[in-house]
Amino acid sequence: MLRALPPLLCAALLLTTLAGCGDDDGAMPLRRGEALTIDADRLVRQLMEIDFKDRTSTEPGRVACSVRAFGAAPEGANNVGQLTTIWAKTVCGAPGPDGMLSLSMVPVKITLGDRPELFVPQDGASYTSDLEKLFPDLGVDLAGEWPEFPDMRAEAEARAAAG
Repeated sequence: MLRALPPLLCAALLLTTLAGCGDDDGAMPLRRGEALTIDADRLVRQLMEIDFKDRTSTEPGRVACSVRAFGAAPEGANNVGQLTTIWAKTVCGAPGPDGMLSLSMVPVKITLGDRPELFVPQDGASYTSDLEKLFPDLGVDLAGEWPEFPDMRAEAEARAAAG
């Protein structure tokens, strides 16, 4: 599934993506705690919170996401402004009419540049083939249970409660 991010997002990304034009050759794994990973997590979280709200919620409540970026391109990038693509695990939620947080767990591919785009695997029979098309082999299992999901859920819930 392909979804162009809202024009407002394009303006917000302009400063961070000016140096990020190019192709996706040479994906590199991202490691927890590194400055590039922290910045990639922050950027993906901002994008997902805007996109998730746009797609799923008509309620005025704030969307909250937890993100674990695990890969980026081009290989050798030193800062988020040099990236053309980020791959991440996301857990996002928006409070429903009953106030309960409804969570969604989805891996995403975000391409940056003139027109940032968000790619997610489709549900159902094409899910596995979409994973293979969208995500490089960076040693991350996206089809199985995510070991970090409990921590990501707790983080999304805490962000929602604080917001």
